[in-house]
Amino acid sequence: MHYEDIYKRINVKDPKTVNVVFPNSHSNFEALAEAAKKGFIIPRLYGKKEIMETYAKKAGLLTAVYIESETAEDAIWAAISDIRDGIGDALMKGDISTASFLSPVLNRDKGLRKGDILSHIAVCDSPGYHKLLFFTDGALNIELGMDKKRAITDNAIELAEKILKQKPKIAFAAVVEKLNPKMPETLEARELAEEYTAKGYEAEGPMALDVILNAEAAKKKGIDSKISGDVDIIVFHEITVCNFMLKSIIELQHSPVGGLVMGAKVPLILLSRSDRASEKLNSIALSLID
Repeated sequence: MHYEDIYKRINVKDPKTVNVVFPNSHSNFEALAEAAKKGFIIPRLYGKKEIMETYAKKAGLLTAVYIESETAEDAIWAAISDIRDGIGDALMKGDISTASFLSPVLNRDKGLRKGDILSHIAVCDSPGYHKLLFFTDGALNIELGMDKKRAITDNAIELAEKILKQKPKIAFAAVVEKLNPKMPETLEARELAEEYTAKGYEAEGPMALDVILNAEAAKKKGIDSKISGDVDIIVFHEITVCNFMLKSIIELQHSPVGGLVMGAKVPLILLSRSDRASEKLNSIALSLID
């Protein structure tokens, strides 16, 4: 499975509506224009209409619905209200801070909360690996206790099963494979691997990165692994490690990458200002797979 396979699966006969909050950047409109041109989406744009129309014209976005919103706060609440009313299949962040975007989403009364935890899953198509890799969580959750690790794993599984149409193989990452009380992430990885194995998944941990990605490394280390070199999901024990891994793949390998925030009632497309238009388009594509 690669991004080209995901693009082929998108139903162009029934384009979905993506609600976009304050999409005031060229790269946002470039991605939206390409997605609309391919017949993937109907963009529903919340912000100052005059500004948005200027960006749309430059990007070649010919068809969109414009919802006048004076401020980013007005825009996010209007976009969420429409989704709650059945108008909108995904919610995309534009020129609004992450906190201002997510806080209304998590509102228990008027938001899009589904569970207790939102988490980010990056989906990487590295030329050095034979299929898509799902990384979590390199964007949102800073302190990870066991309950949060279970929640971010469940969110990653939900996305991976939509994309892959089968149960994913899960690696709980650590620096070493041996249990070490001085490295509590190794003990937690083992406990989580056992839990998800009991749930019917092929899950192992702790696993070092070379063993996760390369079956030969496992053999050389004398590690008996059923999933080494064929892992789908990597659950990292800490946000910085996951983020650095993702950024290195993007900047050094120039790999196709996208990502979604899961755990809400609809997929959340949470983009960085530095993301390229291609990465934004990949993220939109991920949100469209049922």
